[in-house]
Amino acid sequence: MVAGNTKFTVLSCGSFDNLGLQQGESVNIELFTTQERLWGEVVGFKSGVFLSVWLPALREREYQRILADDPDVTVRAKCKDCVICGFRSTVTRVMKYPYPILYLSYPESFEKVSLRKNERVECFQPVSIVYKGTELQGVFKDISKGGGRISFTLPDGNIFFNMGRELTADFSFKMNGDGPEISGSGVVRNMVSGSSNVSIGFKFIKFKSGTEGLLDQVIKSFSLHSGSV
Repeated sequence: MVAGNTKFTVLSCGSFDNLGLQQGESVNIELFTTQERLWGEVVGFKSGVFLSVWLPALREREYQRILADDPDVTVRAKCKDCVICGFRSTVTRVMKYPYPILYLSYPESFEKVSLRKNERVECFQPVSIVYKGTELQGVFKDISKGGGRISFTLPDGNIFFNMGRELTADFSFKMNGDGPEISGSGVVRNMVSGSSNVSIGFKFIKFKSGTEGLLDQVIKSFSLHSGSV
């Protein structure tokens, strides 16, 4: 499920955890009978009660009959925070028309596997981002060796409202407020915006010579602080 230096963390959870599933996420259904895997999409759920999956394959071959006769399946889906969850479930209803929907019992237990390459730590680290000559002051809400999530409060008409994915920007921040500066460039991987606030997922791609090593000290400092709270 994971490769390279990807962080591998397994968590066993109870049935009243909402799994972190989100509507529209891809889901993989493995049939116990044939070991075939069918791809679908999460369309709804009630925590602790049921899941519903849009499954186009229900209109193909004999999947509707197979799932009705042998209702045990293994489910794997991507959840929030770059996590894959897996669990066994029972098919409670198969609908072919008007839409191909599969209803599944909510799992009593499941596993979550983190796919992050680097561990993130929560923080409140001021940072400056410069994009096409426009500078914004923001705050890292979490940070890792690979990047982090930055929040901004935006003035009206700010150019960052128009930023898309994978756009390059420069960054800089100082250790301990007035310590050595860490700077370089990175890319915006995703963005969530509100009326006056925006949150971006930011990936580091290049550091100014000699500053990457300072980042390890920043992360260690925040890790120690979070562990003492």
